[in-house]
Amino acid sequence: MIYRFKIDNTILTVELSELVLAHFHTHAQHSDGSPEAGGQLFANITKDGSHWLVSNATGPRPSDKRQRFFFSPDRRAERREIHAEFEQGKHYVGDWHTHPQQSPQPSARDTRSMGEIFEKSTHQLPGILMIIVGTTPPPEGIWISLHSSHGAVLPLPPWSFPDSNQAPPKNEVPRASEN
Repeated sequence: MIYRFKIDNTILTVELSELVLAHFHTHAQHSDGSPEAGGQLFANITKDGSHWLVSNATGPRPSDKRQRFFFSPDRRAERREIHAEFEQGKHYVGDWHTHPQQSPQPSARDTRSMGEIFEKSTHQLPGILMIIVGTTPPPEGIWISLHSSHGAVLPLPPWSFPDSNQAPPKNEVPRASEN
C-alpha cells in the first residue's frame, strides 16, 4: 500500500510492505474480547528522504499494558527496538495500534500522544506516522496520518499501479523508484 503526504512543497511517499500489513492483520481486534495491540514502525528511507519503505512493525510485547479500549507500550522495550533496528539500517518512523472499529478514527489522546512523541524524539524526519488498524481489510480498515510540531497531515488520495506499464493519473506524482 502506498500513501503520499504533501509537506510544505514536497511529496513524501510512504509504502507499507506486505509483511507489515500481515502483521497488522494478525493483531487486529477481530473478536469481541480482543485487547488493543500496538508497536513501532521502522523504515528504509531514501537518501533524499522522499520515500519511506515501512518494512517492519514491532509489538505487541508481553510487557505492554493492553485492554479492549486501551494500549500503553513498554517504552524501555521500544527504546531497545529503536537501537536494534537502527543498527540494521532502519529508522523509527512512527507507531501503530488497533481499534475495535471497522474504519478506525484516532482519539484525542492518540493525536496528542503522537505530537508529544515527535517533540521528544531525536530525528531529522518531517513528521512521524500514526497508523490505526481497524477490523476491516485495508484500505478502509487503516487510518494513517503524519504528525509533527505543526499538527497532523492526512495523506493525499492513495493510488497504486496494477502493473509497471500503467501510467499514474495526470494529477499524481510518480513513485520515487520510478523517477
